[in-house]
Amino acid sequence: MITVAKVLGVVGGALALIGATAALIIGGADTVIVGGWVTVAAAIVGIFGGALAGARPGLAALLMALAAAAAGLVAPGVIPAIADSTVVFVGYLAAGVFLAMGAVLAFRARKRVPTYKLSELSH
Repeated sequence: MITVAKVLGVVGGALALIGATAALIIGGADTVIVGGWVTVAAAIVGIFGGALAGARPGLAALLMALAAAAAGLVAPGVIPAIADSTVVFVGYLAAGVFLAMGAVLAFRARKRVPTYKLSELSH
């Protein structure tokens, strides 16, 4: 499950980076430019989160979830710029799904710290 989370995080971040680069190249309104730069930052965070999935799955889940949320929040500004290219548009949407799925898988694969009841500690 960790390997799948790694792959989803890195691929999702790469797809978001491609979509953000396309939005920045096409340009347009200020919302496209700001959204493009936010998506670039989210893509880098997502790639970093995917790379960390093996060593720190809890942190990786947080980073990938933040990247998916950031890319999703600026999507209304980015999508009009990339909607003409179907491949880039579908890739941008897939990036958010991949990052969210990678976050869920990394979260489920984290190691839990054992918890003790108070009665067990008073021996």
